[in-house]
This record gives sequence, C-alpha cells and structure tokens, in this order.
Amino acid sequence: MNKSKAGLALGAVAAVGAIASWQAPAGEAAKHDYWPGREKVIPHVSGDRRFSGTYDNWKDEASIRAAKAKGLMSHEMNFKDFRWLEKSFDAWPVLEEGKEYFNQPNAAGKSCASCHGPDGEKLKGVYANLPRFNARLGKVVVGPTQIRACAKDYLGIDGWKENTRPNSVLDMYVAHLSDGRKVDVDVISPGPLKEAYERGKNLYFKRTGQFHFACASCHTPPTVGNYLRGQRPSTFFGDAAHYPIYHFPYTLPGDDLAHVFTLQHQIRSCQMLSRMSQGTEGSRSMVDIEVFLKASANGYPMSIPTQEYNMSTDYLKR
Repeated sequence: MNKSKAGLALGAVAAVGAIASWQAPAGEAAKHDYWPGREKVIPHVSGDRRFSGTYDNWKDEASIRAAKAKGLMSHEMNFKDFRWLEKSFDAWPVLEEGKEYFNQPNAAGKSCASCHGPDGEKLKGVYANLPRFNARLGKVVVGPTQIRACAKDYLGIDGWKENTRPNSVLDMYVAHLSDGRKVDVDVISPGPLKEAYERGKNLYFKRTGQFHFACASCHTPPTVGNYLRGQRPSTFFGDAAHYPIYHFPYTLPGDDLAHVFTLQHQIRSCQMLSRMSQGTEGSRSMVDIEVFLKASANGYPMSIPTQEYNMSTDYLKR
C-alpha cells in the first residue's frame, strides 16, 4: 500500500474509532442516546459553519471555483465541487424516460402533462419548496408521495408507488425542472412542517441499530471530511439540494429504479450500511428526516441531475 492510500486508511480507522469510543460526559448519561451537536442545528445551509467549518469554500459557485483554484481537496468543499458544479450526462436518458411517463396517457387520454403542461411548465420551481403540507391528504408529503397520490386520484394508476421505477424516474424529471432554484422549505412558521422538522432532527441525531450509530455519526465531525472505504461523508447541509441523484453503478438489492436515488432511498441505503432498521419510503418517520435534510439545504441552489460517483481522484496522488 502506498503512503497516500495508507494515510487514507488510517484516517478512516481513526474516524470510525472516534465514533465507536465516544462517551457521554459525566452526569449526562441521559443524553447518550443522541449524537452531539443537535442543539447547534439551524434550518439553513449556512449552519454548516458550526460543524465542518468549510462553508465559505462552497457557499456559492464563485466560492467553489476559488477553492478549486487554490488546490483545496473535495472534502474541504464538503464535496460540492462535483455535487453542485458537475452535471451527469449519464442521467439524461433517465430524464427522458421520466418525461415519457409524464406524457403517458391513460385510457381516457389524460396524463401528468394534462394538468402541468407537456414540458412540465407549471411545475418549474415547485420541487425547491418540497416537502410541503398537502391539505387534501392531510399530511406532509415528499415528491414521490405526491406523484403516487396524483397518479392514483387523477389518472387511475395504482402502480406508481414510492420506490417503483415509474415513480423514481418521474421524481427525477420533476425535480430537474427546479434546477438552479434555491431550496426554500418553511419550517419556522408554526404548523405541520415545523413539527416534522423537529421530529426529523431528533431522528437524525438519535442513536440506533447494531452499531448504536446515528445518521449524524457519519455526517458531523470527526467522521465528516474523511474518506471511508470509498465513501465520502459530507455534512448534512446542502446535500438535499442535489436529490434525486443518479447513483450509477450502485443500487440496493432488488432495485429496478434506473439508478435513481430519491432522498429517502438514499436514507434507506445509509440505514442498511449502518445496520439500522430500514424505514418505509413515504412513512412519517422517513418524511420527517427528509424535511430536516431539505430544510438544512435552505438557501442553496438545486443541481439536478448530478452523479454520485463522478469525483476527481486527483487527491489520491497528493
């Protein structure tokens, strides 16, 4: 093993060791169920300043380009150098498939396009404001749940449920109509969204599973900023602005989703890798976590489609 790879491996071991060995301070045993840092969270992308300290390197396009010009590494930009600036050409056939479903007529000749326009004109910018409270359904919904409900209620299609191929590629198609729009999910005003945000924050920092990890175990210091087994854990600020994401070549067992990872599909993947019980996509707990993550991207522009594995590997040579 060369020195650079050995250094990465040692960094990974050290980070995981720090996770496994963390102990609650004396007199705070009751807080041991939560990973530290929950009290520092704010529902805006700039909240990263309290965590990784990298925010000024990736807060906008100019900052990312300046950081790259200085030779900073991807983790010093919270991996936004490829997640925000670089688009995935491989994902365009998936967007075309999503558009086909969007314009696919039912027996009565109606389609998603009947309400929203053949190119989704009426949906531009909408995804930047999701999740939102749906008064007709009486609950907070994410993109895939809204698609399922519309398909069933207006088109008579009962098979476009969350975590199916039609739903996932449609979700990516609708999301890309908001490319460049800044995320704006109101979790400050009293109501169901704020309540979901608070529940989601608690779930994100809650320790669970065989490893007694929380989501925050990987996405806050000391783990964040290390390269772990090819994984690149970033802080939870801003990342939701890039989902749904094209995740080729990775899939979960049994998937046929054209390598599309919705945000809740990504959460399930992380739960599996962390030996947690996987949540059901569209369930209240999973929606709550998505509300928390999306609100943590407030103020950051959406960038869709991006691809998970298109990072430069130049850092391996340093």
